[in-house]
Amino acid sequence: MNSVSYSQKIRFSSIIVHLLFWLLSIVLFTVLILYTRDFRLATLDFKTALNILITVFFLSISVYINMFWLIPVFFNRHRFLLFSILQLFNIILFICLNYFVSMVIEGTFPSHYMNEVIAEFLLVLIFLVVSTLIKFTRDSISLQDAEIRINEIQRQKIESELSALKTQVNPHFFFNTLNSLYSLSLDKSEKVPELILKLSGLMRYMLYETKDSIVPMSKQLEFLQSYLYLEKLRLDDAAEIDLQIIGDHTDLAITPLLFLPFIENSFKHGAKEKSSHPYIHIFVNLEHRDKVGFIIENNTDIYNEDELEKKDGIGLINVKKQLELLYPGKYTLSLYNKQNVFRVELTIRVT
Repeated sequence: MNSVSYSQKIRFSSIIVHLLFWLLSIVLFTVLILYTRDFRLATLDFKTALNILITVFFLSISVYINMFWLIPVFFNRHRFLLFSILQLFNIILFICLNYFVSMVIEGTFPSHYMNEVIAEFLLVLIFLVVSTLIKFTRDSISLQDAEIRINEIQRQKIESELSALKTQVNPHFFFNTLNSLYSLSLDKSEKVPELILKLSGLMRYMLYETKDSIVPMSKQLEFLQSYLYLEKLRLDDAAEIDLQIIGDHTDLAITPLLFLPFIENSFKHGAKEKSSHPYIHIFVNLEHRDKVGFIIENNTDIYNEDELEKKDGIGLINVKKQLELLYPGKYTLSLYNKQNVFRVELTIRVT
């Protein structure tokens, strides 16, 4: 109902604008005739008034032929030669019709034939130029409005997709962590209280910090260190886990949880599946003011990326979607899987 009402209002306002334009044209045209032919308003007779109305009527025909046919069909499709030829015919049509009707109304041939033709040519040319400029302006404004609406729709779509992706990542992380907690609780491990404490800290971060679109690297590194500590407790130092941070630009802010799927993937296919000497090396580069570098490497028994993505599920696929939505043209992502080593290199420009 609202959309119909809105479209009706737009159509009604457009009609009003056209009527006002032609009403103003009649007034100006009348004033022009009174001054150029030394008439007075009191002496304006019926024939002259009728001649003015018919002239404006023929002008409107020429203008609307130009606006609704010549410009959309020929000019906008870059058929300029045909547009020019048909526009010339449009002008000639106005001159002939107006001249013929004026002759019928007046009952005699104009005394200055060429002067009348030149005047009518200039008149219709002015109206065509003005109406063309008005149409181009309105089309430009309509195009800008359409682009604004499209951008808003795309923004809402991106936000909804990111929200959906985030709801996929978070349960995936908690599922793995709670499984670990359940296993340790069955063994009545002394690590359970500490594990619960770290998990509550991670949950607090994910519930409150991830509401923001970007989070400073200082907080993200705290989360990462807590996560790695939690995994070390779970694995009981069975894997070599190393985190190296260089640079002090911890105020750089990026999307939260962006690195988590890569880290989860490394623990899933590296520390968990490798039978001997598993390792996970993480390198965070904060040396530059305009970009964040992230590298993670682990050994694995999976030999190709397709198999890795199948086994990983939604993790790698979702993070690629997030990067494309959030940092289009501003990131580089490289995945290497050779000689039992899987390596991810990600660089994000933040300005």
